[in-house]
Amino acid sequence: MQAENKGIRIILDNDLCISCGTCVYICRYQNIDMQFNFARGKWEPFVKKPDVCKRCEDESICLSVCPSHDVDYMELAGSHENALLGRIKNVYNGYAKDPILRFSSSSGGFIRVLCNTLYDRGEIEGAITIMHDGGLEYSPQIVTNFKSMPNSIYHNINFQNAIDLIKRNIGRYLLIGLPCQITGIELFLRKNKDQHLRERIYAKISLICGYTFHRKNIQAFANYYGFPLKEVSYRQGGRFRKTKLKNNSQEIFIEAVHPRSLKDKINNMICFDNLIVQTACLYCVDHLCYCADLVVGDAWQRRYSGDRIGTNIIISRTQLGEEILSKLDQFHLEHGNQEEIIESQSQKYALGAIGEGMSQVNLGRGYFFPSRRRTENLQDVVVYRFNIKDVIKIRMIKKWLLKERFGMAKYVYALLEGRRLLFELLKIRSKEASK
Repeated sequence: MQAENKGIRIILDNDLCISCGTCVYICRYQNIDMQFNFARGKWEPFVKKPDVCKRCEDESICLSVCPSHDVDYMELAGSHENALLGRIKNVYNGYAKDPILRFSSSSGGFIRVLCNTLYDRGEIEGAITIMHDGGLEYSPQIVTNFKSMPNSIYHNINFQNAIDLIKRNIGRYLLIGLPCQITGIELFLRKNKDQHLRERIYAKISLICGYTFHRKNIQAFANYYGFPLKEVSYRQGGRFRKTKLKNNSQEIFIEAVHPRSLKDKINNMICFDNLIVQTACLYCVDHLCYCADLVVGDAWQRRYSGDRIGTNIIISRTQLGEEILSKLDQFHLEHGNQEEIIESQSQKYALGAIGEGMSQVNLGRGYFFPSRRRTENLQDVVVYRFNIKDVIKIRMIKKWLLKERFGMAKYVYALLEGRRLLFELLKIRSKEASK
C-alpha cells in the first residue's frame, strides 16, 4: 500500500473523521496535526510529510486509536450486554434541586451539579470539557468555574487538546465529552506507554449523542434568516430550547421545538436533520458511550411530557458511577429502567440502528465501511430501513449544503418533506386560532 493511502488517509478520503485528535498524539513521528477543512466545514488531521508514513509499514498505529476505523465494542466495553445497551448498573432520572441551575442547563443540570459537588469535596482538580474560544470555536480546557460551561454544542469542534491536558496536568479530573471523543481517549490510554495517565481521569462522563453536524449546517441556518453569523448557542431557556444566533451588533432567537412559523420549522428541519450530519455520525452505533462511567442526556419519556424546565436520564455503567451518584445531595434522583432508555432516545440512537443500516446506502464504489463489532448474534441488531427520501438527504442535500448551495438544498428538502410541512402549517394555524 502506498503512503498516501495508508493510515488516516483512509479516514480522510472517506470523510470519516470526528475530530477527536487522538491520532495526533499516538503518531511516534509527530507527523500529524489538526487543520480546519473549509470545504467540509470541520477539523481534520493533516499528514505533514506523507513519506514519513512509510516508516510505519503496515502497522498504521494512528488507526488503532481511531473511533471511526475498527472498534471491537464487545471486547472494549461489553456492548452486547442488555440487548446492545451495554453494561448497566442502574438507570436513573433526575434534576438539579436548584431551579435556576436546572433551567439554565442543557436539560436537568446533572453535569453542573456533578462538577460542583466533586470539586467542593476536593475529589477533583476540575473538569476537562469544552469551553468557548470565540466565534464557532470550542475546545477542551480545564474548568473550575462550572457556571461558565456552555450548554450542548451540536456543530463540529476540535477535541484534540483533551489528551494534551491529561498529559500535562497532575491531579484528577472529570473527563466530559461525546461518545466518540471518550472512546478515542480510551483507546489511546490502552496503549502500554500511556496507561499511567489513566489515574488522572477521575471518571468518564459522556453526553448521549444523536449526531454532530458540519458547520455548513449552521451557516445555512443563519443564511436562511439573512443573518451574518458570528456565534451560535443551541440550548437557551428551559426544556424546549431556542437557538440563538449572534453577531457583533445583534442576536436573534429561533424556537427549536415549537416553531412559531413554517419558515422556522423548515429551517430547523433541514439544518438539524439526523441524516444530514457528519458521515462518521451516520455510521455511529455508540450514541450511549459504552466506555463511560456515567452517561447523561434528556429524559424525553412520556412521564415527563409536562416538564417545561428539564430532566435528565442517567445511565450508570460502573461501580464508580454508582458511588459518584450517591454523593450528589443537590440532585434529585429517581429510579428508571432500561426500557426508558429506548423510549427517551429512540431505537435509532439507543441501539445505533442508523449506523447498522448504513450498509444499505451505496455511497460510492470502493467506499470504506467502518468495522464496529458489538455482538456475535446479528439477530440482536436493530437495523434502520432507509427509503429513497433518506438517501437523497444523505447523498444530495448534504452535498449541496457543503457546497453552500443553500437555496437548492432548502427547495428540494421542502419537496421531500411536503406532507410533514403541511401538517405543521395546520398545527401552527390551529394554535393561532385558539389564542
